Amino acid sequence: MQGSYTMTLIKLKTTALVGLVALGLGALEASAAETVAGKCHLEFALTKMMHPATPEFLEDIRNRSGSATVRVEKPGENYTQEFRDDRLRVIVDKNNIMQRYLCG
Repeated sequence: MQGSYTMTLIKLKTTALVGLVALGLGALEASAAETVAGKCHLEFALTKMMHPATPEFLEDIRNRSGSATVRVEKPGENYTQEFRDDRLRVIVDKNNIMQRYLCG
C-alpha cells in the first residue's frame, strides 16, 4: 500500500512540474510575440536620461525600442495626437536634452 501511495505522489509531482514548464514556455512565447519588429516597446532601460538628443543617440534608442520611427517633440510645437505603435516619441527641453520617452 505504501509503495502505491508513493508512486501516486511521484506521478502527481511529475504532472505538476510538466504543467509548470509548459506554462513557462507559453509565457516566453507570448513575450516574444509582443516584441514584434517595427513595433515600439520600452523593455530597455536608459542609464542616462538627461542626454542630448543627437541623431546617433536617437538612432540607438530607436533600435533598442524596436520602433520603425522616432519623433522628437520640442516644447511649444504642436504634434498629431494619433497613436502609432511603430513610433518612439522622445520629449526634449528647449536645449534638445531628452526629458522622457514613450511609445506612440
